[in-house]
Amino acid sequence: MRVAVWSPLPPAPSGIADYTAELLPALAAHFEPELVVEPGVPLAPELGRWPRRRPAALARALAGGAVDAVLYHLGDHHRFHAAIWRACRELPGVVVLHEIALHHLVRDATLHAGRPAAYVAELARAGGSEGEEAARRALATGIPLDPYRWPLSEPVLDASRGVIVHSEWAREQLLARRPAARVHVVPHHLSFGGHEPVGRDEARRRLGLAAGTPLVAAFGAVAPSKRPRVLLRAFRAVRSRHPNARLLFVGEVGGELAAIDWVPPALGNGVTVTGRVPFAELLLHMEAVDVAVNLRHPSGGETSGTLIRLLGLGTPVVVTAAGPTAELPDDVCAKIDLGVGEVELLAETLALLLRDEPLRRRMGANARRHAATAHALARSAAGYAAALSPSS
Repeated sequence: MRVAVWSPLPPAPSGIADYTAELLPALAAHFEPELVVEPGVPLAPELGRWPRRRPAALARALAGGAVDAVLYHLGDHHRFHAAIWRACRELPGVVVLHEIALHHLVRDATLHAGRPAAYVAELARAGGSEGEEAARRALATGIPLDPYRWPLSEPVLDASRGVIVHSEWAREQLLARRPAARVHVVPHHLSFGGHEPVGRDEARRRLGLAAGTPLVAAFGAVAPSKRPRVLLRAFRAVRSRHPNARLLFVGEVGGELAAIDWVPPALGNGVTVTGRVPFAELLLHMEAVDVAVNLRHPSGGETSGTLIRLLGLGTPVVVTAAGPTAELPDDVCAKIDLGVGEVELLAETLALLLRDEPLRRRMGANARRHAATAHALARSAAGYAAALSPSS
């Protein structure tokens, strides 16, 4: 079976690009992948082993039997996914929805391109007359729609042979909107991108971090939905018990947070924002910290590759007890409820984990075992093969 894979690919600065490159060798055990590559887009040297095809030749290849199926990887970033979003609805295949809320992608591809009528049409396709009315009201008032109320993934569901998501929660959200859709759950795979873990002490040595400093960190792009202000408020309380503790934000700051001073001056040099770091350095930070925090609300249905790597490294992680992360076993992470008391519970949890090394070790060992089985690369590839099977 020959499958054309259309996705962002390295060296594009995209987590989905890295995800796809990691998965390709495992997929090759089940079918023959080839890459759909747009003209002028560079590819990392390690991808040279795979055949390539231009998007313009894809329909002809399907019609002539040169390709049996198309696998699309779709996220919400216009720069990397606009062409894929258009193609997957015109040339049906199996779509990996890395997040189920595509509103920002659709808005950028229509409104920001000066095509308001197309935006209204997309809302109508997704939500009928109610969606069309909501779009017209947003255009008239200038008040943007809630992307989680209007995820705009419905037209993709309607056009696709099947959809792959990474959690039961995401599947349930999609089926609530389109009950007849064929939605497959394939766990997000674990990969360290060819790097071998080095251990906490060596990671700190390479990063120049003191061996005895209590370290808490959040990883990935810093955005409001990852609740950085909640974490900062909790960490301020933690510092009253662990005065030498440090908090790291290892990732790029974007959107509204990039334009304001969101780290309170009162925390002084206790907080460091590294910005985007190379992948190898990211992994070192994941090993170096005592506790990682992976909060998310509201959720677009995405499963964090960063979170899976943290579990695979045996790093104790604190997550939000909602959305996809609520599905993790209770003994592999600490879960924080939303609502009143979230900051206080997070502070207590962090303080407990920082002072209780045996607890951190047990949690980390459980996490490592879980990730090695539930998120094994071969298991994910088998799930893809099942979803792409003509009988699925």
